Amino acid sequence: MICQARPARIKFASLYSGCGGMDLGFMNAGLAPFASFELDQDALKTFTANVHSNVHRIDLSSWDASLTSEVAKCDVLIAGPPCQGFSTVGKNNSGDLRNGHLVNVAKIAAAAKPKIVIIENVLGLLSKKHSVLFEQTLEVLSSSGYSVSWDVHKTSDYGIAQQRKRVIILATLGRQKFELKLKCAERVNLAQTLKNVELVEDKPKRPLKVGSIEHQIAGRIHPGQKLSNVRGGPRSVHTWEIPEVFGPVSREEISYLETIVKLRRQKRRRENGDADPVDERFMEEYFGDQSKMISKSLLEKGYLRRIGEYVDLTNSFNGKFRRLSWDDVAPTVDTRFGQPRYFLHPSENRGFSMREAARVQSFPDTFKFEGSESSIYRMIGNAVPPKFGEVIAEDVLRIWNEM
Repeated sequence: MICQARPARIKFASLYSGCGGMDLGFMNAGLAPFASFELDQDALKTFTANVHSNVHRIDLSSWDASLTSEVAKCDVLIAGPPCQGFSTVGKNNSGDLRNGHLVNVAKIAAAAKPKIVIIENVLGLLSKKHSVLFEQTLEVLSSSGYSVSWDVHKTSDYGIAQQRKRVIILATLGRQKFELKLKCAERVNLAQTLKNVELVEDKPKRPLKVGSIEHQIAGRIHPGQKLSNVRGGPRSVHTWEIPEVFGPVSREEISYLETIVKLRRQKRRRENGDADPVDERFMEEYFGDQSKMISKSLLEKGYLRRIGEYVDLTNSFNGKFRRLSWDDVAPTVDTRFGQPRYFLHPSENRGFSMREAARVQSFPDTFKFEGSESSIYRMIGNAVPPKFGEVIAEDVLRIWNEM
């Protein structure tokens, strides 16, 4: 009997590896890890304990020839550079030094010449303010002999209970251009994802203190709702609907506040932003002689603030205390997923536990995180979901065989 040699496994290296979400996905798809590079100490400890041991602590903002030579030994390069400067969560910052890491990945690839490059980043990368960096990254790759394509993918399309949108850049060495054709999977919800999670919890849950302001607010928020003064409709709970926390208001005052919610979007004055303070003259058209008296009362109660001739809501609370639904997917799991002020458990008055957050990110229950609580939530929120990494890797194998 003649034994046939097994084909050599495709080797990959990873940059900005984090705690190893994308690496784990590529390994699950059958690719062989060669080397990984990360700076954060807790992420390194977690990576080594769960993924593989050939991970190097390095500041990739200043790389040298030794890194290039390591990456050059690999067939595939994957990277998830820091994205906070591009993020649509909170204020993004076009001057954030971390934004330069994206171009660094392209420069390392250009020097090392792996056959396939995969770069994962947030949707904010495509915004107008970041277009120069995005185009520069594509240009560095294309001018170095790569054919480049990119697309936006939602992780909920691939069997992950999370509405996480990410830009994936694909670069293949040579003139032949490829596009990722990721295989979709049946949609799963939070109930399916978190089934029996209590059996593997390794940290105590932290419910809100009964009687606290946060607990009283959470008690008024139903699944699918959030605390928001800047939107109407059944998904928004306004502060004036929680008088035990924010103070009582009359029917006339509620009508006044709801009119401001509507007019601050309809009577726009600026091109940017999504709403503006309302000219008091518009309010007088609706409430006549009572307008000034109502606004004075709401100013005293703290519901309104005056800006010259305009009035506006004191607090917008746009999307705080968002209670998720068992029969739906989660929004993007970020570093705040354990904070009830931002994300509420579907049926309990608390945030999500670390293991619940890891489950929603598709980490296996055997994956152990190292570090403080805040560090662990940061690692989980910043990670590429392993299942998403696996779906990408499976299509990388297809492309490899067609090159």
